[in-house]
Amino acid sequence: MPLPRPPATLEELITQIVMLEVERYNSGDAGQSKVLTALTEEQIADQLDAGKVGFGARYNANQQDPVQAIENALLSYKDGLYKVYINDREIERLEEQMQLQENDRVMFIRLTMLAGRMW
Repeated sequence: MPLPRPPATLEELITQIVMLEVERYNSGDAGQSKVLTALTEEQIADQLDAGKVGFGARYNANQQDPVQAIENALLSYKDGLYKVYINDREIERLEEQMQLQENDRVMFIRLTMLAGRMW
């Protein structure tokens, strides 16, 4: 996914990706996300077990607020709801400096609570 400019920190990377995805969603092109473009057979099977397979259809015509989306994404990171890896190295702080290269691999891994509470 081409970014508008090279991010200097993890916070800038998250901000740029969220902005691109909100713009895509608000333009009615949510099914064409560059972040997640296909489901594996295992993901489809897992979604079938849960009772719903998502195809990227948009059933809500509301526009998303980019500022609120960025705040939510940053708060979710701070709360430990997802991790970010660049070339198999975890980026542990929002203010951590980075220098993304052309073929770097960026992974966002959403974490799921199995049981209990965080507090």
